[in-house]
Amino acid sequence: MKKRNLLALSIALMLMHSCQKEEPSTNVVADIPETSVEDTGKKTVLGKKLENPYSVANMRRAFIKLQEVSPEMDKKYKGLTFKDPMDIQTTDVYVKFWIENDEQQKLLLADSLNLSSVPMDVEIVEEGDYLPAEDSVNVASKWVYTSVPVDYKFHPEVKYQKIEDLFLPEPAHIEEEDGEDEEETTTVAGKTKVSKQFLFDLEDEALRLTGNYEDPEDDQYDNSQTERRKRRPQGYVKVKNTVTGRMDPVVGVKIKTRRWFKWAKGWTNSQGYYSVNRRYRRPVRYTVVFKNTRGFKVWRSIVSISSARYRAGRRSNKGHNMNFYTNNRAWSWATVNNATVKYLNYCTKFGVGKPHSNLRIVALGGTGPSAAPMLRRVWGIYGFTSRSKVKNFLAKANGISISLNTLAHMLKFIQPDLIIRAGGSKGTDRVFSVTFHELAHASHFKKVGSGYWIKYINYIITYGTFNSERRPYGDGHGHNHGVCALGEAWANHFGYTLVFEEFGNSNRIISKSGFENFDPIPRPSNTSIRGQGTPAVSWTGWIPGGIMLDLIDNNNDLVRSNYIDKASGYRHKNLYDALDRGVESPQQFRNQLLKENGNRDEKDVRDLFKAYYWD
Repeated sequence: MKKRNLLALSIALMLMHSCQKEEPSTNVVADIPETSVEDTGKKTVLGKKLENPYSVANMRRAFIKLQEVSPEMDKKYKGLTFKDPMDIQTTDVYVKFWIENDEQQKLLLADSLNLSSVPMDVEIVEEGDYLPAEDSVNVASKWVYTSVPVDYKFHPEVKYQKIEDLFLPEPAHIEEEDGEDEEETTTVAGKTKVSKQFLFDLEDEALRLTGNYEDPEDDQYDNSQTERRKRRPQGYVKVKNTVTGRMDPVVGVKIKTRRWFKWAKGWTNSQGYYSVNRRYRRPVRYTVVFKNTRGFKVWRSIVSISSARYRAGRRSNKGHNMNFYTNNRAWSWATVNNATVKYLNYCTKFGVGKPHSNLRIVALGGTGPSAAPMLRRVWGIYGFTSRSKVKNFLAKANGISISLNTLAHMLKFIQPDLIIRAGGSKGTDRVFSVTFHELAHASHFKKVGSGYWIKYINYIITYGTFNSERRPYGDGHGHNHGVCALGEAWANHFGYTLVFEEFGNSNRIISKSGFENFDPIPRPSNTSIRGQGTPAVSWTGWIPGGIMLDLIDNNNDLVRSNYIDKASGYRHKNLYDALDRGVESPQQFRNQLLKENGNRDEKDVRDLFKAYYWD
């Protein structure tokens, strides 16, 4: 048992708390309605089919109606180039695609299409987090809805059906520049200098004829001039931090807005603020898509068809602010998102390699174990194609028991890299801790590759158990036990390091003295790695969890009887650099570390590994 300087620890703790203070928020978007998100995983409820005001047929009807009201349209709309209803031609097509796998979906997304699981001409009675079909393992494929330009080149490998020809007064896919509203004309359907006033009136008439027109409801529609004024939705997205009590910005997530076939998007910045790339004249539907600017995506379940989405429903076109609290499923997605962003930043700070940029992270609710199966990287490689093996691994590593049918669905659409339990009851520090740990595995994977990870997974499948004792890492014997020992030692060390970077001693995971107080035990042992207390005041196991901190710190600690830790002088970057492909045990890691660092402090390093029973 290691001895610690309790006085120094107490002073450090007091200093840490005295330095914490509330920081003023910046870039506040004023006069935007705000709601606290309180529901927990509601289903979206759909209603009746709506008559489509943007169909070519209905737009022609609207043109005829305008002619009846204003026979001299040329005078009313200066330079009008639409002379006859038949001048209104198809600009876009309302279609649905039959998606059978993730590759087909990626083809459509690469074409910058906005895909909706909900038909775009159906009433949404109650907005929820998902459609029932989205989480059904019996859905081998799915319909997705969108509009495409009339000259769109369809992919032969993706089945589709045309629903209706459209005339969109504004392009569905648009990047608006500031000041565009000041222009009186625009281009549409191949015609230039088309009066915007005419297009506004045409659209309004089509909405009236189909029963979709909205009467003025508040001060933003107090007269006809204001009614035509377009606004750019903006606002912020924040999540409750249970450690600090503050609302943290949700960083780098996508915000999508939609009104019929008009889409826009934006991304939250470091303050959680967003502004989408088009203006609207009327209220729109808001969706937070947990796809990050850094490249990774957060998914809501192992049987989801797409990344997690929080649908805020129909809100003002001025903008909408969203706050996520622990009693909402979006809290889990937002917290894992923020932990991942922080991890990538810490990698830069410590010189540690980042994981693949396009990680898929499943953030499940509730509590329980997490894992880094890296299935997108190992499925179908080096013979790891058995679904039963994946099923066995998830059962032992995560305690997730799923049918082969469910598994087939998961491998078809998701193939998650990380599976993280992130229920609101865990709190911010525990979710961050497990996310840091699994991302440390992902960084390790980036260096060693798929073949190495197959050994890791097969070790857990062969020797791990998930029962009342829960020993996913076995007792330290058997083929490839060194791979497991080294991988878990690294992930525990770097994960805990970042917990202290983020929360200091305010975390409920492990105390500073507990982090340094690791008691190694020889193999075989039923204890692979285990902490004592909450937060842990010590930890132990045959996996050498504390050895990497001992390589870094300058403490001369008693590791076990007759063994004093005198090793020092190494950094996190040195440790990560030595986690090379082919380094498959703590002993091989020791040798690689010494080789790459000029045998720095060699005797003390070798003695340290002996103290941990890895000589």
